[in-house]
Amino acid sequence: MTLLTINDYTDSLKKHINKVQDLPQYTVLLSPSPAQLRNYCIGLCKEDLSPDDKIILKDFFRGDSTELNDIVKSINRFELGWFKPIQSFLGKKTDTSKNHAVLEMVALMYDYEPRPYGKFRKSSVEIEEGSVADEQADSIIVEEKREAVEEKTIEDHIPPVQSFAESLPTTTAKNKFKRNLLIVTVIIIGLLGVGSLASSMLSNDQCMKWEGDRYVAYDCGEATIKSFAGVSSEPVPYDKSILKNFKQISVDCDTEFFRKGKPKVWFVKTGEGKHDYFNNPGTGVHPISGKSLRPITQYHLNKYIYSKCK
Repeated sequence: MTLLTINDYTDSLKKHINKVQDLPQYTVLLSPSPAQLRNYCIGLCKEDLSPDDKIILKDFFRGDSTELNDIVKSINRFELGWFKPIQSFLGKKTDTSKNHAVLEMVALMYDYEPRPYGKFRKSSVEIEEGSVADEQADSIIVEEKREAVEEKTIEDHIPPVQSFAESLPTTTAKNKFKRNLLIVTVIIIGLLGVGSLASSMLSNDQCMKWEGDRYVAYDCGEATIKSFAGVSSEPVPYDKSILKNFKQISVDCDTEFFRKGKPKVWFVKTGEGKHDYFNNPGTGVHPISGKSLRPITQYHLNKYIYSKCK
Protein backbone atom coordinates (compact mmCIF):
# COMPACT_ATOMS: atom_id res chain seq x y z
CA MET A 1 0.00 0.00 0.00
CA THR A 2 1.44 3.37 -1.04
CA LEU A 3 1.55 6.04 1.66
CA LEU A 4 0.62 9.41 0.20
CA THR A 5 1.99 12.80 1.23
CA ILE A 6 0.27 16.03 2.25
CA ASN A 7 1.16 17.42 -1.20
CA ASP A 8 -0.71 14.51 -2.80
CA TYR A 9 -3.67 15.34 -0.56
CA THR A 10 -3.56 19.01 -1.59
CA ASP A 11 -3.30 18.18 -5.30
CA SER A 12 -6.12 15.66 -5.11
CA LEU A 13 -8.32 18.14 -3.23
CA LYS A 14 -7.70 20.81 -5.88
CA LYS A 15 -8.63 18.40 -8.68
CA HIS A 16 -11.85 17.57 -6.88
CA ILE A 17 -12.67 21.27 -6.44
CA ASN A 18 -12.09 21.95 -10.15
CA LYS A 19 -14.45 19.10 -10.96
CA VAL A 20 -17.39 20.13 -8.74
CA GLN A 21 -16.98 23.88 -8.14
CA ASP A 22 -19.69 24.87 -10.64
CA LEU A 23 -22.36 22.70 -9.02
CA PRO A 24 -25.13 24.80 -7.39
CA GLN A 25 -24.23 23.84 -3.82
CA TYR A 26 -20.65 25.07 -4.25
CA THR A 27 -20.98 28.28 -6.29
CA VAL A 28 -21.00 30.39 -3.12
CA LEU A 29 -17.42 29.17 -2.55
CA LEU A 30 -16.12 30.53 -5.86
CA SER A 31 -15.51 33.97 -4.37
CA PRO A 32 -16.86 33.97 -0.81
CA SER A 33 -16.79 36.74 1.77
CA PRO A 34 -15.83 35.88 5.37
CA ALA A 35 -19.48 36.18 6.39
CA GLN A 36 -20.52 33.78 3.63
CA LEU A 37 -17.88 31.28 4.77
CA ARG A 38 -19.16 31.52 8.34
CA ASN A 39 -22.75 30.92 7.24
CA TYR A 40 -21.67 28.04 5.03
CA CYS A 41 -19.89 26.39 7.96
CA ILE A 42 -22.97 26.79 10.14
CA GLY A 43 -24.95 25.10 7.38
CA LEU A 44 -22.51 22.18 7.45
CA CYS A 45 -23.58 21.49 11.02
CA LYS A 46 -27.02 20.56 9.69
CA GLU A 47 -25.53 17.86 7.45
CA ASP A 48 -24.80 14.22 8.21
CA LEU A 49 -21.40 14.75 9.82
CA SER A 50 -19.08 11.90 10.68
CA PRO A 51 -17.05 11.92 13.92
CA ASP A 52 -14.00 12.95 11.83
CA ASP A 53 -15.94 15.90 10.39
CA LYS A 54 -16.89 17.10 13.85
CA ILE A 55 -13.25 16.94 14.92
CA ILE A 56 -12.27 19.01 11.86
CA LEU A 57 -14.81 21.69 12.80
CA LYS A 58 -13.85 21.64 16.48
CA ASP A 59 -10.14 22.00 15.72
CA PHE A 60 -10.51 24.80 13.18
CA PHE A 61 -12.98 26.85 15.23
CA ARG A 62 -11.18 26.11 18.50
CA GLY A 63 -14.22 24.56 20.11
CA ASP A 64 -14.41 22.80 23.44
CA SER A 65 -16.17 19.65 22.24
CA THR A 66 -17.52 17.89 19.16
CA GLU A 67 -21.15 18.48 20.17
CA LEU A 68 -22.87 20.30 17.30
CA ASN A 69 -24.36 22.98 19.56
CA ASP A 70 -20.89 23.78 20.91
CA ILE A 71 -19.44 23.85 17.39
CA VAL A 72 -22.10 26.31 16.19
CA LYS A 73 -21.35 28.56 19.17
CA SER A 74 -17.64 28.41 18.32
CA ILE A 75 -18.36 29.37 14.71
CA ASN A 76 -20.46 32.36 15.78
CA ARG A 77 -17.64 33.51 18.11
CA PHE A 78 -15.02 33.08 15.39
CA GLU A 79 -13.49 36.33 14.11
CA LEU A 80 -14.37 36.94 10.45
CA GLY A 81 -10.76 37.82 9.71
CA TRP A 82 -9.70 34.32 10.66
CA PHE A 83 -11.45 32.99 7.55
CA LYS A 84 -8.80 34.64 5.32
CA PRO A 85 -6.62 31.49 5.01
CA ILE A 86 -9.62 29.66 3.52
CA GLN A 87 -10.30 32.63 1.23
CA SER A 88 -6.69 32.56 0.05
CA PHE A 89 -6.84 28.85 -0.70
CA LEU A 90 -10.14 29.10 -2.58
CA GLY A 91 -8.84 32.14 -4.46
CA LYS A 92 -5.69 30.16 -5.38
CA LYS A 93 -3.44 32.74 -3.74
CA THR A 94 -1.78 30.02 -1.67
CA ASP A 95 -1.73 26.23 -1.59
CA THR A 96 -1.60 26.18 2.26
CA SER A 97 0.05 22.77 2.05
CA LYS A 98 1.43 23.22 5.57
CA ASN A 99 -1.85 24.43 7.10
CA HIS A 100 -3.59 21.15 7.82
CA ALA A 101 -6.57 22.75 9.56
CA VAL A 102 -7.39 24.84 6.48
CA LEU A 103 -6.99 21.87 4.13
CA GLU A 104 -9.33 19.76 6.24
CA MET A 105 -11.92 22.54 6.37
CA VAL A 106 -11.84 22.98 2.58
CA ALA A 107 -12.11 19.20 2.13
CA LEU A 108 -15.17 19.19 4.38
CA MET A 109 -16.74 22.19 2.64
CA TYR A 110 -16.37 20.53 -0.77
CA ASP A 111 -17.34 17.09 0.59
CA TYR A 112 -14.05 15.61 -0.62
CA GLU A 113 -13.35 11.95 0.15
CA PRO A 114 -11.31 10.36 1.57
CA ARG A 115 -10.84 12.86 4.38
CA PRO A 116 -9.16 13.73 6.70
CA TYR A 117 -5.55 13.45 5.56
CA GLY A 118 -4.85 10.47 7.82
CA LYS A 119 -7.54 8.47 6.03
CA PHE A 120 -6.36 9.66 2.60
CA ARG A 121 -2.76 8.73 3.44
CA LYS A 122 -3.66 5.11 4.02
CA SER A 123 -6.41 4.81 1.43
CA SER A 124 -6.30 1.65 -0.64
CA VAL A 125 -9.82 0.56 -1.59
CA GLU A 126 -10.23 -2.70 -3.49
CA ILE A 127 -13.49 -3.44 -5.30
CA GLU A 128 -13.64 -7.22 -5.66
CA GLU A 129 -16.89 -7.46 -7.61
CA GLY A 130 -16.45 -6.38 -11.21
CA SER A 131 -12.76 -5.54 -10.67
CA VAL A 132 -13.58 -1.82 -10.48
CA ALA A 133 -10.63 0.14 -9.10
CA ASP A 134 -11.20 3.06 -6.77
CA GLU A 135 -10.35 6.13 -8.82
CA GLN A 136 -9.39 8.44 -6.00
CA ALA A 137 -6.61 10.93 -6.54
CA ASP A 138 -3.86 8.65 -5.19
CA SER A 139 -4.05 6.34 -8.22
CA ILE A 140 -4.35 9.32 -10.58
CA ILE A 141 -1.19 10.93 -9.25
CA VAL A 142 0.81 7.69 -9.32
CA GLU A 143 -0.43 6.86 -12.84
CA GLU A 144 0.42 10.31 -14.19
CA LYS A 145 3.95 10.03 -12.82
CA ARG A 146 4.34 6.53 -14.28
CA GLU A 147 3.11 7.63 -17.71
CA ALA A 148 5.43 10.63 -17.68
CA VAL A 149 8.42 8.38 -16.96
CA GLU A 150 7.41 5.92 -19.69
CA GLU A 151 6.90 8.71 -22.22
CA LYS A 152 10.30 10.21 -21.41
CA THR A 153 11.93 6.78 -21.71
CA ILE A 154 10.42 6.22 -25.16
CA GLU A 155 11.51 9.66 -26.34
CA ASP A 156 15.06 9.09 -25.10
CA HIS A 157 15.47 5.64 -26.69
CA ILE A 158 13.64 5.85 -30.05
CA PRO A 159 15.45 8.17 -32.47
CA PRO A 160 13.75 9.38 -35.66
CA VAL A 161 13.68 7.10 -38.74
CA GLN A 162 16.19 9.27 -40.60
CA SER A 163 18.76 8.78 -37.85
CA PHE A 164 18.51 5.00 -38.23
CA ALA A 165 18.97 5.15 -42.00
CA GLU A 166 21.91 7.54 -41.84
CA SER A 167 23.77 5.72 -39.08
CA LEU A 168 23.51 2.16 -40.43
CA PRO A 169 26.45 0.74 -42.38
CA THR A 170 25.50 -0.91 -45.68
CA THR A 171 28.65 -2.81 -46.66
CA THR A 172 27.52 -6.33 -45.69
CA ALA A 173 24.40 -8.47 -46.00
CA LYS A 174 24.29 -8.78 -42.21
CA ASN A 175 24.25 -5.01 -41.79
CA LYS A 176 21.58 -4.68 -44.47
CA PHE A 177 19.43 -7.18 -42.60
CA LYS A 178 19.84 -5.28 -39.33
CA ARG A 179 19.02 -2.01 -41.08
CA ASN A 180 15.86 -3.42 -42.66
CA LEU A 181 14.78 -5.01 -39.39
CA LEU A 182 15.15 -1.75 -37.50
CA ILE A 183 13.30 0.23 -40.18
CA VAL A 184 10.43 -2.28 -40.14
CA THR A 185 10.34 -2.08 -36.34
CA VAL A 186 10.09 1.71 -36.44
CA ILE A 187 7.32 1.53 -39.05
CA ILE A 188 5.36 -0.91 -36.87
CA ILE A 189 5.76 1.35 -33.84
CA GLY A 190 4.53 4.27 -35.93
CA LEU A 191 1.49 2.33 -37.13
CA LEU A 192 0.67 1.29 -33.58
CA GLY A 193 0.85 4.93 -32.52
CA VAL A 194 -1.50 5.99 -35.31
CA GLY A 195 -3.88 3.16 -34.41
CA SER A 196 -3.87 4.19 -30.77
CA LEU A 197 -4.58 7.80 -31.72
CA ALA A 198 -7.43 6.76 -34.01
CA SER A 199 -8.88 4.55 -31.29
CA SER A 200 -8.69 7.43 -28.82
CA MET A 201 -10.44 9.76 -31.23
CA LEU A 202 -13.21 7.24 -31.85
CA SER A 203 -13.69 6.57 -28.14
CA ASN A 204 -14.17 10.29 -27.58
CA ASP A 205 -17.44 10.02 -29.52
CA GLN A 206 -18.88 7.79 -26.81
CA CYS A 207 -20.39 9.05 -23.58
CA MET A 208 -22.53 7.72 -20.77
CA LYS A 209 -25.61 9.21 -19.17
CA TRP A 210 -27.45 8.15 -16.06
CA GLU A 211 -30.79 6.41 -16.56
CA GLY A 212 -32.69 4.97 -13.62
CA ASP A 213 -30.15 3.06 -11.57
CA ARG A 214 -27.18 2.81 -13.96
CA TYR A 215 -25.20 4.48 -16.75
CA VAL A 216 -26.19 3.85 -20.37
CA ALA A 217 -23.83 4.21 -23.36
CA TYR A 218 -24.73 7.10 -25.66
CA ASP A 219 -23.38 9.08 -28.57
CA CYS A 220 -21.90 12.23 -27.02
CA GLY A 221 -23.79 14.57 -29.35
CA GLU A 222 -27.17 13.02 -28.68
CA ALA A 223 -26.53 12.76 -24.94
CA THR A 224 -25.54 16.44 -24.79
CA ILE A 225 -28.64 17.53 -26.71
CA LYS A 226 -30.87 15.57 -24.34
CA SER A 227 -29.06 17.11 -21.37
CA PHE A 228 -29.64 20.65 -22.65
CA ALA A 229 -33.28 19.75 -23.28
CA GLY A 230 -33.61 18.78 -19.64
CA VAL A 231 -34.67 15.19 -20.30
CA SER A 232 -31.58 13.47 -18.92
CA SER A 233 -28.54 13.92 -16.71
CA GLU A 234 -25.31 15.43 -18.01
CA PRO A 235 -23.20 13.02 -20.10
CA VAL A 236 -19.86 11.83 -18.72
CA PRO A 237 -16.84 10.28 -20.50
CA TYR A 238 -17.33 6.66 -21.52
CA ASP A 239 -15.86 4.08 -19.15
CA LYS A 240 -16.54 0.43 -19.95
CA SER A 241 -15.89 -0.76 -16.40
CA ILE A 242 -18.21 1.82 -14.80
CA LEU A 243 -20.86 1.18 -17.46
CA LYS A 244 -20.83 -2.54 -16.66
CA ASN A 245 -20.44 -2.52 -12.89
CA PHE A 246 -21.65 0.74 -11.32
CA LYS A 247 -25.27 0.64 -10.10
CA GLN A 248 -27.54 2.29 -7.56
CA ILE A 249 -28.79 -0.29 -5.07
CA SER A 250 -31.32 -0.71 -2.28
CA VAL A 251 -30.02 -1.72 1.14
CA ASP A 252 -31.58 -3.26 4.21
CA CYS A 253 -30.57 -5.06 7.38
CA ASP A 254 -29.51 -8.17 5.42
CA THR A 255 -27.24 -6.37 2.95
CA GLU A 256 -23.55 -7.35 3.04
CA PHE A 257 -21.85 -3.99 3.58
CA PHE A 258 -18.28 -5.21 4.13
CA ARG A 259 -16.13 -8.06 2.86
CA LYS A 260 -12.80 -8.78 4.50
CA GLY A 261 -12.99 -5.39 6.18
CA LYS A 262 -13.44 -3.51 2.88
CA PRO A 263 -16.63 -1.53 2.09
CA LYS A 264 -18.93 -2.95 -0.58
CA VAL A 265 -21.39 -0.05 -0.50
CA TRP A 266 -21.00 3.71 -1.09
CA PHE A 267 -23.53 6.39 -0.21
CA VAL A 268 -24.41 10.06 -0.45
CA LYS A 269 -26.92 12.13 1.51
CA THR A 270 -29.93 13.30 -0.51
CA GLY A 271 -32.04 14.86 2.22
CA GLU A 272 -32.77 14.83 5.93
CA GLY A 273 -32.14 11.22 6.93
CA LYS A 274 -32.24 10.13 3.27
CA HIS A 275 -29.42 8.56 1.27
CA ASP A 276 -28.68 6.97 -2.10
CA TYR A 277 -26.53 3.83 -2.12
CA PHE A 278 -24.24 2.38 -4.80
CA ASN A 279 -22.33 -0.88 -5.21
CA ASN A 280 -18.96 0.84 -5.85
CA PRO A 281 -17.52 4.39 -6.08
CA GLY A 282 -17.95 4.65 -9.87
CA THR A 283 -16.82 8.11 -10.99
CA GLY A 284 -16.46 9.16 -7.36
CA VAL A 285 -19.53 11.42 -7.36
CA HIS A 286 -23.32 11.03 -7.39
CA PRO A 287 -24.48 10.80 -11.04
CA ILE A 288 -27.15 13.49 -10.56
CA SER A 289 -26.11 15.83 -7.72
CA GLY A 290 -22.33 15.58 -8.18
CA LYS A 291 -21.77 15.13 -4.43
CA SER A 292 -18.87 12.89 -3.44
CA LEU A 293 -19.69 9.26 -2.71
CA ARG A 294 -18.53 8.01 0.67
CA PRO A 295 -17.62 4.44 1.62
CA ILE A 296 -20.10 2.97 4.08
CA THR A 297 -19.11 3.16 7.75
CA GLN A 298 -20.26 1.37 10.87
CA TYR A 299 -21.34 4.73 12.27
CA HIS A 300 -23.68 5.27 9.30
CA LEU A 301 -25.08 1.74 9.54
CA ASN A 302 -25.82 2.03 13.24
CA LYS A 303 -27.54 5.39 12.81
CA TYR A 304 -29.54 4.92 9.60
CA ILE A 305 -29.84 1.20 8.81
CA TYR A 306 -29.60 -1.06 11.84
CA SER A 307 -31.69 1.29 13.99
CA LYS A 308 -34.67 0.32 11.79
CA CYS A 309 -34.10 -3.42 12.08
CA LYS A 310 -36.53 -5.41 14.20
